Amino acid sequence: MDWVNFREIRARISIADVLARYYRIENLKQVGQTLVGPCPVHNGDSARAFHVDLDKNLWHCFTGCKNGGNQLDLVAAKDQVSVREAALRLKKFFLDDDPTPAAPATAVPPQPNPPAARAPAPASGSKREKPANPPLDLELQLLPDHPHILEDRKLTAETAAQFGIGYCARGILAGCIGIPIHDEAGQLVAYAGRRLKFSDAEDLGKYRFPKGFHKDRVLYNLHRALLEADGEFGLVVVEGFFSVMALHQMGIRSAVAAMGSELSDHQAMLAAKSRHVTLLFDGDPAGTIGAMKAVEKLAPLTRVHLGILPPDAEPEDCPADLLHWLLSGARTHNLSSLAIQTTPLPLGRLTSPETVH
Repeated sequence: MDWVNFREIRARISIADVLARYYRIENLKQVGQTLVGPCPVHNGDSARAFHVDLDKNLWHCFTGCKNGGNQLDLVAAKDQVSVREAALRLKKFFLDDDPTPAAPATAVPPQPNPPAARAPAPASGSKREKPANPPLDLELQLLPDHPHILEDRKLTAETAAQFGIGYCARGILAGCIGIPIHDEAGQLVAYAGRRLKFSDAEDLGKYRFPKGFHKDRVLYNLHRALLEADGEFGLVVVEGFFSVMALHQMGIRSAVAAMGSELSDHQAMLAAKSRHVTLLFDGDPAGTIGAMKAVEKLAPLTRVHLGILPPDAEPEDCPADLLHWLLSGARTHNLSSLAIQTTPLPLGRLTSPETVH
């Protein structure tokens, strides 16, 4: 029986080599260090189904075969052979006549295609070089012990202090809960106001943003979350401010908010600074549609998973163990989407997970 060194083959043969030289696949587009295109395993026709991480030598299909793995798994799946047979085939093709001693690959692997156009750049014009949201030169005096924060939202004083939120008694945000918004560099660029009067929220919307503020250019809490995005959960994108704070309080420190149910092109570029993104939008129709659109924008840029909450649920409605289970499952099991089947409980609380799809 032929002996094969799996570690040597993975170290010396990149997944880019397998795609370009072994299979001669030429229909993949490159965005950064990610290849995107139709899945060569099940010969699909979706232009965004197959994703390859060139840095990690990993691939994943999000549609037909829903498979994934390293370069050996790719050959095994496509040729319908064992991983050992896949290793032998690659060894014969690449290494049998190559006298180069085995060594871990450190260089950037050869690319099967020239780089494709990146995600949409900011609109051109005379103001292109100016920041969309210039830094503020003022700070509001906010009272962090308001009942809406501590009782209605169930946030602790420590969480309120961490995010700098509080009741605003005077000025343009008078009568609102003030929420500081920072850009990705950590500069204060705006305050949002959560309206507390039911009639105001019904007539004017729950949140008030300052005139001239472009929320589509900012991901709320990104300056903190990116520091944690290489951890267990990756970057977690939710809709609202308080979802970010609730997740933070549950120990999920890498959450950011789109500040609405849609992710803009620029926000997608910001989120793609993380190598792994999980979308956890609200379980209402707007959140479901917005999440699917966000997947389309993020898929060419980074590895993305979709967490599906129960109907009308928000992330803060779920207990911490359920959310940890959901986010860990997306990363550990490399699943493209996860659904939580739950049973409603009093006060909008949800039970622990029962089923993964």
